[in-house]
Amino acid sequence: MSVKGTGGAPPSFTVFKTAIGWCGMVMKGRNVKRLFIGYSRQHQIKRHIKEAFRDAMDVYPSRGMRAIIKRLGRYCSGENVALGGVPVDWSSLTAFQQKALRAAAQIPYGSVVTYSGLPRKIDTPKRARAVGNALAQNPFPLLIPCHRVIKGDGSIGGFSAAGGTGLKIRLLKMERTKR
Repeated sequence: MSVKGTGGAPPSFTVFKTAIGWCGMVMKGRNVKRLFIGYSRQHQIKRHIKEAFRDAMDVYPSRGMRAIIKRLGRYCSGENVALGGVPVDWSSLTAFQQKALRAAAQIPYGSVVTYSGLPRKIDTPKRARAVGNALAQNPFPLLIPCHRVIKGDGSIGGFSAAGGTGLKIRLLKMERTKR
């Protein structure tokens, strides 16, 4: 399925260094198709992008990509930067995943919600596991701040980005100190 206005053009990607490590952004037209974060080496992230998007072309960042990269760089350096307006491609996600991720997108900077609390926000209180699974499939970490969801006992829970739970802890600490 192609994104409106992009025709059959293959996705493009670029990688960039931030304060949390190497990040990579795959775009389809003007929409972020996937964001990779927290890699320690540039070649690792490029390899993972090419494995996930075999037809993706490594490009010099367009003006739109550079604007998103700048915002992400500022966020990764500790600034409270609004990332919610970045256009994303929801086409690979189910309706339920979209609903769960849209709810996660509403969690304010420096705040956390529990895995059981997020389903209540979308009127599915008995679906904590399903919401957790949707968060684990989040193709837009940071843009959709799934790192702000923790276990009910206050422990960290999981994080599927390259840096794992160590990166999740780092992001949460950064947001708490920069509020």
